[in-house]
Amino acid sequence: MRKALKYLKPYWLSVLAIIALVFAQVQLELSLPDYMSKIVTNGIQYSGISEAVPQAIREETLEKMFLFMDEKDISIVKDNYEFIDKGSTTYINTYPSLKNENIYIKKDNNDGNLEDILEKPFLIVSMIESGQAPISSEDIYTSISSNPDLKDNIISQFDETMSNYTEDNLKSAQLIMLKNEYQALGMDIEKLQNKYITHEGLIMLAIALFGTICAIASSYLSSKTATQASRNMRNDLFEKVESFSSEEFSHFSTASLITRTTNDIQQVQNLINMLLRIVLFAPMMGLTSLFKVLRYSELSFILGWAVAILITFMAILFLIASPRFKIIQKLVDKLNLVSREQLSGMLVIRAFNNQKAEEKRFDEVNTDITKLNTFLNRLMNLLGPIMTFIMSGVSVLIIWFGAKAIDLGSMQIGDMMAFIQYATHVLMSFMIVAMIFIIIPRSSVSAARIFEVLETDPSIVDATNPISLPQDNSVISYKNVSFKYPGAEMNVLEDINFSANPGETVAFIGSTGSGKSTLINLLPRFFDVSEGSITFGEVDIKDVSQHELRNRIGYIPQKGTLFSGTIESNLKYADENASPEAIQEALEVSQAKEFVDKMPEGIHEPISEGGTNVSGGQKQRLSIARALTKKADIYIFDDTFSALDYKTDAKLREALNVMIAKTKATVFIVAQRISTIMKADKIIVLDKGRIVGIGKHEELLKNCEVYKEIALSQLSEEELAV
Repeated sequence: MRKALKYLKPYWLSVLAIIALVFAQVQLELSLPDYMSKIVTNGIQYSGISEAVPQAIREETLEKMFLFMDEKDISIVKDNYEFIDKGSTTYINTYPSLKNENIYIKKDNNDGNLEDILEKPFLIVSMIESGQAPISSEDIYTSISSNPDLKDNIISQFDETMSNYTEDNLKSAQLIMLKNEYQALGMDIEKLQNKYITHEGLIMLAIALFGTICAIASSYLSSKTATQASRNMRNDLFEKVESFSSEEFSHFSTASLITRTTNDIQQVQNLINMLLRIVLFAPMMGLTSLFKVLRYSELSFILGWAVAILITFMAILFLIASPRFKIIQKLVDKLNLVSREQLSGMLVIRAFNNQKAEEKRFDEVNTDITKLNTFLNRLMNLLGPIMTFIMSGVSVLIIWFGAKAIDLGSMQIGDMMAFIQYATHVLMSFMIVAMIFIIIPRSSVSAARIFEVLETDPSIVDATNPISLPQDNSVISYKNVSFKYPGAEMNVLEDINFSANPGETVAFIGSTGSGKSTLINLLPRFFDVSEGSITFGEVDIKDVSQHELRNRIGYIPQKGTLFSGTIESNLKYADENASPEAIQEALEVSQAKEFVDKMPEGIHEPISEGGTNVSGGQKQRLSIARALTKKADIYIFDDTFSALDYKTDAKLREALNVMIAKTKATVFIVAQRISTIMKADKIIVLDKGRIVGIGKHEELLKNCEVYKEIALSQLSEEELAV
C-alpha cells in the first residue's frame, strides 16, 4: 500500500490543502461542545451572566465589601468603577425601577486582578446576608470597623467553609449571588439571558457553517486527488500490460489483468480517498477530543474502559476478517474468468445444449463469493449495534456519575453535556480508525496485485542503446534459430535457417503444431529466439527498438480483430495519416471494396465491438486491408486467408502480387491451403519444429515427402500440376 501512496506525490499541494482543511474542520467541530456548555451553564443556568466581575453594583453592597479589603485593593476597585448618584439623569434613564440607591458602574478599563480582588469580599458579604456569619448582619457591619478581631474571625470562618468547595463551586456561587445583585439593581435579566444565548448561538452557527465548508472542500479535494492518482495508476498498469509478451499474459491470465485494472484499482482508490479525509480526520478528532476529555477527571475513567472494550472487539474482528479479504479478490478473478469464457463461447454452449451445466458452473463461483461477502458484511454490520450499545452505555454512565458530580458542585451541567459529546467523538474516531485497519488488508491485497504487474519485468525488452534499421528494405535472415516456450524443456523450433529477399513471397506450411505461427511471431518479437538470431540486413532485430521494428511490419493475425468505430477508423488504425487513395487501394487489393461500397455509409459504416456486425470473411478482408493501408517493408499473413473462399483468395493473391511487385515488400504467408502458396517464391515446409523442405512448389512436390502428402490431401495431381 505504501507504494500506491507514491502516486499522490504529484498532488502534494492538494494533500497539504486537505490536511489544512481537515484540521480546520476538526477544530471548528470540537469548539461547538464548549459553546454549547457555555449556553447551558452561563446562558440558562446563570441567566446570561458569564463574568464574575460585576458590571454594576449598589453602593451599599460595595461599601460592605470594602470592609474586607485592604487600602490597595479598595483603590484598584474605585479606579475601575464609576460612581453614579441616584438622582442623576444617567441613573434614571438606565435603571428607572430604582430611585433610592446610588450605584457603581464598571468602566471600560479592566485591571487583571479585579476578579480575584472582588471574589472573596463578594462571597463574604453574600454569606453574611444569608445568615451564615457568627453574628447577625444588622450588627456585623457596625461592629467590624471597631473590632478587627471580628473581621479576622469572619474571614477565617469563610476560608474554612470555602476550603471544602472547588473552584467551580465558588464561581457558581459567585454568579448566582451576582444574578441576585443584578435583580436588586432592576436589570432586565431575561433580556441579558436572551442576548447571551443569541450571541453564542450565532457564533455556533458560524462555526458550523465554516466547518461544513471545510468538510465539503476536503471531501471534494480528496475525491479528486484519489481519482487522479488512480487514473495515473491505471495508465501505468495499462502501459505495462501493453509491453507484455505472451509469456506474461500466460502468467497473469487476461481475466486477472482485467480485475487488477478495474476492481483492484477501485479498491485502492477508495482507500486513498478514505486516507486523505477520514483517516486524517479520525485521529485528529480523537486525539483532540481526548485532550479535552482529560479536563474532566471525574468521568475520564468511563471513557478509558469504553475505548479498551472497543479496541478488543476491533482486534477480534480484524483477525477474523483480514485473511478472508485475500480470498475475495481471487474469487473475483475466477468469476471474471468464467464470465468471459461463457460470453465469448455462448454459441458453442448453445450448440451443445450445455446452458444448464454452465449455469451450474457460474452459480458455484457466484455462490462462493456471495457466501464470503455475506459473512464479511454480517461481521462488519456487528459494528453498528455494538457501537450503539457501547455509546449508549457510556452516555448512561456519564449521566450517572456526572449527576453526582453536579450535586457535589464539582461539575456544571453544561460541562457534563460537553463531555458526552467529546466522549462520542473519541469513540467514533477509534471505531473509524479500527475500521480503516480492517479495510486496509483488502486494499493492500489489491495494491500488491497491482504492483505485481507493475514490477514484472517483460521478457522482451529493448536494447540499452538500440540501433536503427537500414532505411531501405533488406534481406530477412533466420540464422540457426531455436525456440522453446518459457518453462518448457524441449524446443518448439530447432535450427531454423532461411532468408527472404525484398519483393519475395515466402510461405510456410506444415501439419498442425509444426511451429508455423511460432516461427513467424519471432519476427515482430512477440517472442525472442532462445538460440540463434534474426537479422534485417546486417542488424540483429534484438538490437532494434520494438517500436521501430514493428513500424516496418504490416501484421495480419490468424484471427481477424476489428475495433468499435467505423471501417475508416479501423483502416487508419495502421496509419492515422493514410490518404484516401491509400485506403481505397488497400480495400481493392484485399477484395473488401466490393462489399464496402454496397454499405449505406461506405467506409464510414459503423463497426460494432469485435466486428460482430460483419461476417468472418469480411472481417478477415478488412484486417488485411488495415495492414495494407500501412506502407510497410514486411507483411506477415498468419493463416489469414482461411476464412476466404477460393475465388476471393485467388483474386486477393493476384492483386497482392501486383502490389508487392511495385513496393518491393517482403511477404511472409502462413497457410494451410496449398492453393494459397503454390505461386510463392519460396515455400518452407515445417515438421515437428524443423525445416524439412525449402523451394518452389514444383521442386517440393518432387523432393519433399511431407509437402507432397499435404498437397495430395487437398488437390488432385492434375490440379497440382497447374
